[in-house]
Amino acid sequence: MVEQAETASLPDSGRRFPGSDIAKAHADFVMGLAARKPAAIGLDPEPEDFSARALCCEALIDRVKAHLTALVEEAAENEPGASIRDAGLAATIDAHLSDLKGDIAGTLEQAAERIREERYDGCRRGPFYRRRGP
Repeated sequence: MVEQAETASLPDSGRRFPGSDIAKAHADFVMGLAARKPAAIGLDPEPEDFSARALCCEALIDRVKAHLTALVEEAAENEPGASIRDAGLAATIDAHLSDLKGDIAGTLEQAAERIREERYDGCRRGPFYRRRGP
């Protein structure tokens, strides 16, 4: 492995090292995952627990989408032919993961809304006051 001190004296040719962008994309992906850990949903969950989980899932899918797209685009740049680019994989990744993101977030938000309706329906004070009893 080349030490940073060794490369500091080398002239900057403006050329990137192979895989440096992928290594950075991977590091960003892993750091993003570590920075936003999901909170556990308890036995008596609040609607906000499901809304927070929906946001967490959306962020995760966005990160996966960016990382997969970077991997595929880097492979397409370095492929001698054009079969990867011709396959339209980047657009396919975007379409499928966008659909998945919408399905997951929509289902979790529906669960949150169902809990809101069950707990707070008919209560004049709304979600700030939890009905007691049946």
